[in-house]
Amino acid sequence: MATKAKSSSSSCLSFLKDALLLPTQNAKLFVPVFLLVTAPLLLLQITNVFCIQPRTADILHHLDEIKNMDPSSADYAEIMAEILKEARELVIISIALLIITFAESFAKQIIAFFATSTTYDGDRYSLPELFTKVIMKGRRLRGPLITIAMVDVLNVACMLLLVALLQLVMRHMGVLYMVVLFVLPSPASVADADRRGVSALTLAWRLTTKVWRKEGCVLVVVLHLVATILSPLYAVALGCLKKSMPMGLALLSVYALLCGLVQLFYYAAAMVYYYQAMDSKEVMAHDDYVKIPTGEATV
Repeated sequence: MATKAKSSSSSCLSFLKDALLLPTQNAKLFVPVFLLVTAPLLLLQITNVFCIQPRTADILHHLDEIKNMDPSSADYAEIMAEILKEARELVIISIALLIITFAESFAKQIIAFFATSTTYDGDRYSLPELFTKVIMKGRRLRGPLITIAMVDVLNVACMLLLVALLQLVMRHMGVLYMVVLFVLPSPASVADADRRGVSALTLAWRLTTKVWRKEGCVLVVVLHLVATILSPLYAVALGCLKKSMPMGLALLSVYALLCGLVQLFYYAAAMVYYYQAMDSKEVMAHDDYVKIPTGEATV
């Protein structure tokens, strides 16, 4: 898919504006994409409220009960059996939720990145057309799947490494930098069918270290700030659940909708970042295929 030439702005915030406006250019596509992104978030919150939190609270309550009980008593054995039962249910629910979340993450990234890529290129597909004419056409799906899987594995590995290095002062900055690096491979793989896996990650490394470093940091900082702003709403929603279930669920729904908007903005910003970084003159200066000027005339 050929990228369109766009003039680069001197402001490192310009691509964020373009990302905000991008969904408005094709509402018939981005409205269902937004719903697809938001629905799993809402499902996750509902599962947490009705399945995970009650069982966790019961287990903690039972553990508090058996502190002063005789281990040889019948009541102790009965409560322990109840704890084990609820713990098994909690593990099963958590594993099922993890699998669903993992599959949903793949699906929404592919759909959202293809939607932003085609819209940025000037196409105006509907969601069914996006599937039939782009995503399922040829082998377009293979590259993004490989890249997303590789990035997810590397992301988890790096997070585990950072957890082992909690004493480092620069830990949080390291997290931010890796987020910038891991944002780009998936858009690169979607926009260019020839890039997948290692080649997409290599391009992301070059863009974040040599080309658009400031813009990448701006992207991640903005996303972190927005997520921080939404956190109090989640805390208020959880507090309201104890007093009024309808009000708490309403606030959780609002929270999920806002998170969906943030995620959609993230996908759009990552794709716009990729296209504009690739279109910038700095990319050409760092491209291995560009010849160094020698002063001789070229044909």
